[in-house]
Order: sequence, then structure tokens, then C-alpha cells
Amino acid sequence: CLPGTRIEILNRIDKWVKDTSPSANRVLWIRGMAGRGKSTLASTVAQTWASKGSCAIFHFRRGQNALDGQFICSLARQLGKGLVSDVKNAILDCVRENEDIATERLEQQFKTLFVGSLGQLQDHAYPIVIIVDALDECKDENDAVRFVRLIDQNSSLLPVNVKFLLTCRPKAPLLVALEPRKWHAEDLDSISHVSEDITRFIQHACAQIRDDHDLPEAWPSSADLKGVVEMSQGLFQWARTATAYIGKGSPEHRLQELLQHPRAWGGLDDLYCQILSRAFKEVEQNSMRKQVLSWILGTLVVAPYPVTLEIIAFLHADHQIFRGQANIVQFLRNDILADLTSLLRIPTSPSDPLSLMHTSIRDLLTARERCENQCYFIDAIQNHRRLASVSLEIMERDLKQNICNLPWVRMANSRIQDVVDIHVAKGLRYCCRSWSIHLVAGLRRSEASVDATRTVLAKFERVSDEKILSWLEVMSLIGAMTEAITIANQVHGWLLSLNSLWNDTRRFIAAFFELVSFSALDMYASALSRCPVETKLWLKYGGQATAWQLVGYRQQNWPANIWTSSTGSIVFTVAFSPDGGYVASGSVDGTVQLWDAQTGAPLGQPLTVHSESITSIAFSPDGKVLAYASYDETVRLWDGQTGAPLGKPLIGHSESIMSVAFSPDGKVLASGSLDETVRLWDAKTGAPLGEPLIGHSKSILSVAFSPDGKVLASGSEDKTVRLWDAQTGAPLGEEPLTGHSESINSVAFSPDGKVLASGSEDKTIRLWNAQTGATLGRPLTGHSNWITSVAFSPAGKVLASTSYDKTVRLWDAQTGAPLGKPLSGHRDWIMSVAFSPDGKALASGSIVRSATVRLWDAQTGASLGPPLTGHSGPINSIAFSPDGKVLVSAASDEMLRFWDPLTHGASHPLVSQLGL
Repeated sequence: CLPGTRIEILNRIDKWVKDTSPSANRVLWIRGMAGRGKSTLASTVAQTWASKGSCAIFHFRRGQNALDGQFICSLARQLGKGLVSDVKNAILDCVRENEDIATERLEQQFKTLFVGSLGQLQDHAYPIVIIVDALDECKDENDAVRFVRLIDQNSSLLPVNVKFLLTCRPKAPLLVALEPRKWHAEDLDSISHVSEDITRFIQHACAQIRDDHDLPEAWPSSADLKGVVEMSQGLFQWARTATAYIGKGSPEHRLQELLQHPRAWGGLDDLYCQILSRAFKEVEQNSMRKQVLSWILGTLVVAPYPVTLEIIAFLHADHQIFRGQANIVQFLRNDILADLTSLLRIPTSPSDPLSLMHTSIRDLLTARERCENQCYFIDAIQNHRRLASVSLEIMERDLKQNICNLPWVRMANSRIQDVVDIHVAKGLRYCCRSWSIHLVAGLRRSEASVDATRTVLAKFERVSDEKILSWLEVMSLIGAMTEAITIANQVHGWLLSLNSLWNDTRRFIAAFFELVSFSALDMYASALSRCPVETKLWLKYGGQATAWQLVGYRQQNWPANIWTSSTGSIVFTVAFSPDGGYVASGSVDGTVQLWDAQTGAPLGQPLTVHSESITSIAFSPDGKVLAYASYDETVRLWDGQTGAPLGKPLIGHSESIMSVAFSPDGKVLASGSLDETVRLWDAKTGAPLGEPLIGHSKSILSVAFSPDGKVLASGSEDKTVRLWDAQTGAPLGEEPLTGHSESINSVAFSPDGKVLASGSEDKTIRLWNAQTGATLGRPLTGHSNWITSVAFSPAGKVLASTSYDKTVRLWDAQTGAPLGKPLSGHRDWIMSVAFSPDGKALASGSIVRSATVRLWDAQTGASLGPPLTGHSGPINSIAFSPDGKVLVSAASDEMLRFWDPLTHGASHPLVSQLGL
């Protein structure tokens, strides 16, 4: 902030920072609409307290969100580089003990880097200020909300001098998270004396302009100054942009231009439009200059990582306009971008980020309804496609084996970073990290872009055929192998062709991740020589191996098992998060663990809260809440991504809880217990909804909601199924659904909600009208032992059942007729079954001795390859990822195994958005 402005609010912030009383508020929330000066305040506080204590700041920026997931690490890194030795040492010691903290989930990073390190400094004398600016611009609003919750849940564990300052626009999800906290807030939309501060700001800016241009002391007049202040409408961003614009040309002329056309220049959009129009008018007679200017703005809008003038110059160096230019960076700064200095932050160093001055500028440039017909409109898809083409072309040109010309000896990447800096240009690094994001976002179904799309695809095919390992080498050298996994999975899921090659690529990265992450050249010397010899990757790239396996068996193809993760306890149940990013497992020791579904790595420490075994686990449909049930008679709710507890245990049952399920809208949680009751809970607060649902006379083993959320079904050891009104808990119908002669182990609704299936220990399955409870046809017979599980296919046409008779059976879900013969192959009881998301494959898991997973064609019942072996104990639970790419199995051998169903011939949907 300019000296003399924002005095009152800065004094209040200063007082808040210094207040270390036990009742002091740990958090300050600064809110306000775009242009109110939130970021300037945050930066001023950071600058002030960096010299007085310890301070760290992270700015979220819409459109440049690739680093959002590392913001806690970034804040800790700044504290670790600070001048206060106690804080610095605490952070550095913590990092040394947790070297992989950057790969952990948000909750674990917070607890380790903030609570674990700063929590030791209870007697520390200086303030520690942690600032997060523009929290509303975090790409994943769930991360922003989770961060707020983490502060609330953990601030009491930190010293009173640790303060969190947050700034954001008043957006709905954050308001819901922030307002109930009763934290100290500063509302910039209602603050007084803003015009006085803006007047001082404009006076100061005009004084500088007056000196720079040798203008009369009386310029601007008091009337003109007042007019400009009124046009700002209380927005500091408008005042900053306007004065920057005035000072870059003829100040007297530009000032009068603003004042004489207040309607054209008055709002932020109007001001931006006038400046952009003028800049493009300057280059409209030169099509090349106009094109480059548009390209640069487009790059700034869609780039997932910060870009510098150096990177911009590298990406566009082949453009005809730069021919003969000895210094492209200087030409960009002094010529191409000269008329946009009021809208762009143009650094003096070519290696510092070039950026838009404010998020509101990006919002305007991409707003089709506000400026589609303007020359400065940025079509995000078109610019992604252009950058995909440029990135692939550069990778095809510059990537090569052993790009740093290193001796062919094993050498840790960490020891050669000076060599990497010489041989791997910053622009090439950008291309290697960003190409897939641009490719997937830039190729869309459009008649107007068919030719351009085909050109990009041709470049992609050439890079795939010739440069995959060279790309991985660079990703290893720059420490981006985790990003490489994400890219390979992203491309594999999107791809129309070359699918086998990119499936091999993601399997190669997964199999040799640690080896290649340590040393890039080990990819050729060790990893490649162990690549299965019938894979497309080996057939295309095997010749690049620098060492050969001369003896021993070489695998022909990838094993189905991608990763194996040790759990430390028997696992009873697993579930994927709805977005496929996480797997949650529940064990007999009462712990729950979250796992990274891309790497199989545990995310943080196990959540140890239940005193007895976990029996059932479920994610809410939006993935925000995770529910666990236990033999200890309680249900617990957790944040589905951080693992942080949400409230206290849900207490009310008097016996073990065997099953939990969320309603389709995620608002209600149902639990079924051995105490013969069902209970409904508010999934947000954990409060019980009404009285227990009473009617069963024995233990309840299974509960399920209908797809519309109106009906809840429960299956019991009393041989009956009961239907309940899911809103009121009232029983539907006077009598339970009777017909089974033994306990009912499983109930499931068809996807259209019209049919309910129940599987019983009487060896039969029954179909019921889900609305009336009437029996649909005769019992489905054929199994010779207890039914353990029933499941409908996603389309609802097929019903699958598993049994202690060691078989899986498929049934016509409408008629109940058997579809083919029993699916035989398991040697022991089968406890679990799951359809792939596309309904084309079925997985089953057996227990006791053989402990195998089998995949079946869900249409024909044919076995898809040999059984998946590796578990040494009963398989208790299996689940497909939402995209069908991964199958996870949990067993009594204390292992989770992640399988690739594609390897064993399971149907895999090839996702394409092109239609070419």
C-alpha cells in the first residue's frame, strides 16, 4: 500500500498480529469484490512482518493453478528461508524427517509442516504470520474449504502468535466455510474512507507522472482529480490501471480522454476494453504483430504454469516477426507489449514470471458474452490447441536420448542440476510439463478446427512414436515424475488411438517410478531392459536400452498387478472416492487409511479412532464426506480428502454396525446394526434424524438407498426385507417383504429404482417391486449354497450374484432368467462382486485358500484371462475406479493390490472428444 493509505485497516491488522492473549483470534479474513485491494493489503502485511518476525505468503492465481496443490509446502519453504532461526530450524528439521511431505495430502502437509513444526515453538517471542491471498481463485474449491477447516481444527494446537490471514472474494463455498467460524473479518466492500485513500493513491501516481513528463505543478486540477476518484467507484484496481495508462502516453491527453468519456472508461471492464482496444489498434496494420500480441495474451490466459518472457520467446521464436531479432525478450518488452504495461506485470528479469495484473483482466479476455467480437477476445480452446501444437513441435525437435550428454554411469539427478540447467531450456521444461493439458483442453469437436486438430494429432503421434522415453528423461531430470504419471494417465484416458502404447507408458512409469526418479539414465540402463518384450513400448523403444538382461526370464506382457501396498492389518472393506483420486480402506485394527489411486502410496498416517474392526465404508456422492462403521457401535464422519474428523462419533446403536450408505444427494446417511435397528443421520452435522427405524427382529446386515433417494431398503437375519421412507423413516407398507427362509445378506436397487434384489442364505435371490414391495416372479434358484452378494450392472439389465458354492451367476434383471451357465473357476467361497463402470466386465473375489480375483465378460460370462493371484489370504472386498482403469482388492493378508483390468482383457472405454 502507498504510505498514508489504508492506515486504519493496517493498524487494525497490526494490532491483531501483535495480540497474543489466550483469547486472541488466530485468523483474520479480508473479503471484498475484485479490485478492492485485497492482494495489495496482503502483500503489504507480508512485507511489513517479514522484517519483524516470520512471514510467508502464497498468491492463488486463476488460470495458473498447477502449483495450487503445493501451496502449504511453498508457505513452509518461505518460513524455512526466513531470518528467525527458531522457526527456520523447526521447519527444516521437520522436512528432513518427512522428505516425501510434498506428495502427501493436504491434511498431512498441514499437520506436519505447521502443527508439527510450529507447535514446538510455544514460547517463541516473534509473530509468525501465514498469508493466503485470493483463496477463492484456488482451482479446486474443495482444497480451499478444506484449508479453512484445517485451520479451524488445528489452530488451538499452535502457539498464540501463529496467525493466519486469508483474503478472498465473497464466493458461496468459501462463505459457507468461513462465516460460521466467527473469525475476525475485514469487509472491504463496506469499509469507510476508501475515497480518501484512493485520492492519495491517485495524487501520488500523478505526482510521479508529472515529474516523468515535466508537467506543470497544477496538473491535474482538483476538479480533474475528483473526477478520476469518482470514476474509480472505490476500486483500487481501477485507479492503479487508469494511472498506469495515463502515465504511459501523453498524460494530459489521456487524462482528458478518460474524463470526457466516463461511461466508456468508468468500470473495470470499460477501462480494460479501452486499453486493449488502443493496444490492438496500434498493431492492426501489421498482422504479424497483432498475431503475436494475441498469442502472448492467450498464453498468459491458459498456461497452467507461470510463464516468463524467456519462455514466451522460446515458444514463439520461429515466428517470422522475430527473424533478425538479436534479443527477442527485449523486443517483446519494449515493442510488442509496450502498450499493455498498465495491464501486464512485465518484469525486468527475463526469468521472472510475466503475468496479468489482475484476475479480472483474464475474466474479461475469456468472456464470450462480453467481448467475443473484439480483436482481443481469447478463445481458450483455440489457444490450448495452438500451445499443444507448439509444445509437441518443440519436443519433437529438441528431445533426445541423454539430453545432457552425461557419461553412461549411474548418477543421481540431484548431483547434476547445474548440467541440467545448461542443457534443458526453461521453455522445453514448460512444454514437457504442459503439453498434455493443452492437448486435452484444445482438441474439441468442431467442424471449423478439423484440419488444425488433425495437424496436432499428427504431431502427437510422432512424439509418441519417437520421443516418449526422451520426454520421461526430462521429467526425471527436473523432478517431475509424479506429474509424468498424471500426464500418462490423462493421455491414456483421453486417447482415441495409440492406446496400448500409452497404457504401456503409464505401466512403465508405475513399475520403475523410484528407479527413474532417482536417476534419469537408469531408465535406459536398468528399467528398459526389464520392460516386457511384447509391449508396444518395448517394440518401439527397446533399441534405446543401454544394458541388456542376458539371463533369466523376461516377462512377455505387464502383470495385472500394478502396485501392492501393505496395510499392517487385515482389511475388510475398500472404496474409491467418486473422482477416482483416492482409495479408502478399513481394517480390523480399527484404522482407516487413504491411498493415492495413481501411485498406490499411502496418504498420511492411518486414521486410528475406532476401538474395534471397521465393517463398512462409504464416500458421499460428492466425495466430501467419508463414513466408517465399526464393531464398536459407532459411525464416524471424516473429510473425504483430508481425513480430518467431522464432528464427534455418531452414537445411538447398541450393537455392532454392519452397513452404511449415503443417500444419492449426500444429505442423509443410513446405518444398519446388529441391534435390529436402522438409523438415519444428517450427513453434514452427524445429528440423528428422528428415532431409530424399528421393525426387524434380528440383526440388520445390509442397507441401500433407491436411486431417487426416496426409499431405503434393509435386509436382516430375520429373513425379511423392509422398505422405509428415506425422508421420514416411516415404514412403507404394513408388512415386511417375506419369502426368504434364511438370513438376507445383501440388498440392491436397480439403477432405475424399479426393482429391488435380495440375496439370502436360503440359496435364492428374490426380485421385488421397489415401489409396492410385491414379489416379481419366482425365486431365482441355481446356487447350491448361501448367497453372499448381489449387484446390478450399470445399465440395469444384468444382475450378478456370488455364493459360497464357489460360483458367480448372471441373471436377466427384468425376467429373472439365468444368463448362461454359472461362472466357474474360483476354488473357494466368493464374498464380493463388482461391475466395471461401463458394465462390460465383472470382477469377483474369493476367500479361504485360493484367494484370487477373477474378471469375467459381463455379457457372455466368459473368463477374461487367468485368475489374478498374489493375495495369500481371503479377499474381503473389491472395487473398480470410476473410470474403470484400476481394480483394487483388499484381503486378510494385510495387503491392498491395485490391478490393471485392461491387461487381462477387460473392456476399457476409449474416451475421445474428437469425433474425427
